[in-house]
Amino acid sequence: MHDVREINCEVDAFGELTHDTRSIRLKILEGGPLSFSAGQYAKVVYPNGIEKYYSIASIPGDTGLEFHIRRSGEGTSSSHFVLDELGVGDPVTVTAPMGDSYLRADHPGPMLCVAGGSGLAPIRSIVETSLRDQPEREVHLYFGVRDERDIYFEERFTSLADAHERFFFTPVLSEPSGETQRRTGFVHEAVASDLNGFSNWKAYLCGPPIMVDSVKDLLIQHGVQEDDIYADAY
Repeated sequence: MHDVREINCEVDAFGELTHDTRSIRLKILEGGPLSFSAGQYAKVVYPNGIEKYYSIASIPGDTGLEFHIRRSGEGTSSSHFVLDELGVGDPVTVTAPMGDSYLRADHPGPMLCVAGGSGLAPIRSIVETSLRDQPEREVHLYFGVRDERDIYFEERFTSLADAHERFFFTPVLSEPSGETQRRTGFVHEAVASDLNGFSNWKAYLCGPPIMVDSVKDLLIQHGVQEDDIYADAY
């Protein structure tokens, strides 16, 4: 595995993902690129001393680091500082990599990836790394969100599905605010409806605890070994 290192970075750019979620891109000032496995996370220390843990959304080998941050709480929250006060060029210290829910690159069998909300960050890294390094592997990505406005990276994943015949992308809305042609309901129900048999599968789950637990329970009921399920709930 990779050695955990502390590296000095600076804010390179912000991006708008949804109405309440932004990406933050960091430039590594020295010692880059960071060696990590897709699906791992980092501790980020901001100039005001706030420490936060974020899943890494970027792909191993990228020259920078990307994180996805969802706004939460009122103006006193750490996300308020990151999204409203932090600026391009500000210094940031990163300690990484951490976590065991990383892509098992030596597994040639099919993969199920399920993300909820900003839990798409590490799942994006896992999916794109798998498609880059083992394009013949079958990969199913389900992205569960509340409403249409919570979906992001749809164009990106749709393009990847067009380019890779064994990659399948399915967004699922749990509480659509209006009429929709999309899949609706809970994401674990969509998985149960679509897929039959999970022999030799591995699963990567990230998102709200209730979503992660529901998908995990479903997979275990269908014979997936708990050791083949890699989950981060937040």
